[in-house]
Amino acid sequence: MKTRLIISAMLAGALMLGSCSIFKGSSSSDNRSSGTISSTAVKPGKKDKKNRKNKDKNSDGSRSSELNVKPTAEQLCGGQWTVASVGKVTINAEDDTPYVNFDEKGRFYASDGCNIINGDYALRSDGTLTFSHVLSTMKYCPDIEYSALIASMLGENTSTAVDCRQIGAETYLYFKNKAGNVMMTLRRHNMEFLNGNWLVTAIDGKKINDEEVTVFIDIPELKIHGNTGCNFFNGDIYIDPQTSNAIDFSNMGLTRMACPKADRESAMLVALETTRTAIAGKNDDTVLLINGKGKEVMTLKRIPLSEQNNE
Repeated sequence: MKTRLIISAMLAGALMLGSCSIFKGSSSSDNRSSGTISSTAVKPGKKDKKNRKNKDKNSDGSRSSELNVKPTAEQLCGGQWTVASVGKVTINAEDDTPYVNFDEKGRFYASDGCNIINGDYALRSDGTLTFSHVLSTMKYCPDIEYSALIASMLGENTSTAVDCRQIGAETYLYFKNKAGNVMMTLRRHNMEFLNGNWLVTAIDGKKINDEEVTVFIDIPELKIHGNTGCNFFNGDIYIDPQTSNAIDFSNMGLTRMACPKADRESAMLVALETTRTAIAGKNDDTVLLINGKGKEVMTLKRIPLSEQNNE
């Protein structure tokens, strides 16, 4: 137990150091159950109001909103954004998926699916995102039709209005032109609710009453660690950017101590390896892991930090 607590405390500390705090006075709250996010509505300028009365459909099928919602610091640089669409092109790439990362120091790092791009960014009080000091590799990729479009949206001295919305299990960041039309859509999963130390309370519907059987999930590092009640294990996490709440655990490594509960240990590892979806339970203190057939294979209960510190 002490070994597990030391590992968990070190990992939890690493997660806390990765928090984002670039913009003064920003705040956010996690309201997954209500489907809302804590952001600031930005009123359009007088010239934009007339244009935005024409609510044309955006590239993702939604309609333009008259009031853009400025993302908070935590939302903007809280994780990697996948480029879901640009112009009239919907992107479904499985390999070399284009992405954008915003860090807490005012730098961005991106891929247009062909070239790597980086530079400075600034989010202004009016909800405008600007880019400067932009550098890019110069690979030639004629078969990737959207790379040039993405690069133009992140180019030197470009400026765009941004609109941040939570839709279902994902958060979207829309880049809009002066007419309020969506020019590029970024998407990010909301799997951060999995972060932390969890007690395994059920495997394949069978209740588990063993405080040694735990899982520690590290979404920023895409790593999983834990204890089967006998052996320690670790592995990698993959989150499919195209599928809501999708998660895979793979490359699982295990210590080799003899275990009187070998059947349960085997069932636990199989449950993790067959997991395809993770969803919150009735409250934020529980998580359900579900396999590809929609069957619940594991139930997790969050271990409060107070209990970890006291043990």
